[in-house]
Amino acid sequence: MQSSPLLNLTGWQRAQTEATLLTFYTTIRAGMVRLSDGGGPFGFDITAALLIDDLMSLFQCDAIIETGCFLGDTTDYLARRYPALPVYACDIDAQHAGFTHRRLAGLSNAYVECLDSPLLIRSVSFDRPLYFLDAHWGENWPLLEELAGITCGVTVIHDFDIGHPRFGFDTYQGVACGPQMLALLPDPPQVYLNRSDFLGDPEASMIVLAEGRITRDASPQEV
Repeated sequence: MQSSPLLNLTGWQRAQTEATLLTFYTTIRAGMVRLSDGGGPFGFDITAALLIDDLMSLFQCDAIIETGCFLGDTTDYLARRYPALPVYACDIDAQHAGFTHRRLAGLSNAYVECLDSPLLIRSVSFDRPLYFLDAHWGENWPLLEELAGITCGVTVIHDFDIGHPRFGFDTYQGVACGPQMLALLPDPPQVYLNRSDFLGDPEASMIVLAEGRITRDASPQEV
């Protein structure tokens, strides 16, 4: 009988994993009112939450910036999971931003604004922040402008084409949210990795990690 992966962790690693699981599964999924994935932190993808935790630890991130917060499922999770760090979030929709602001009113480390995401990115300054970019929806596609405004830290792009049939991705004006999109940048990131081949270089000034959207009807054989 195969043992649980938790049994192979150090005491500190186990405590961190358990904190992630507890915070993740106690986050209210307000996004279910509209989102096809039923809402929840990172589209209710626990592997994404664990991956973020690894990144936060490996790179010693000193802040979190989320773009496209919608109703705040991911923002709520991040602010509660990392209470010692400032968590900034924005949404271009005033109702969404207002709801999230009220939802997180009791969390002193959370800052939510109704703002175009590239403006938020340009307005904050930290040594090694983690960016979770999820504002690419509707007719506006701010992703290239967001990336152009990031000069350091760790960047995670949601709904990215990671080349796996289990994970969906967004497309805008005929361009997939994937490697071909990154190629449009005048100065592509120094490090770009899919979630499946992440190794991590803690000395890199900037790393971009692609993170796909789970396709709910994927068969178990595709995992």
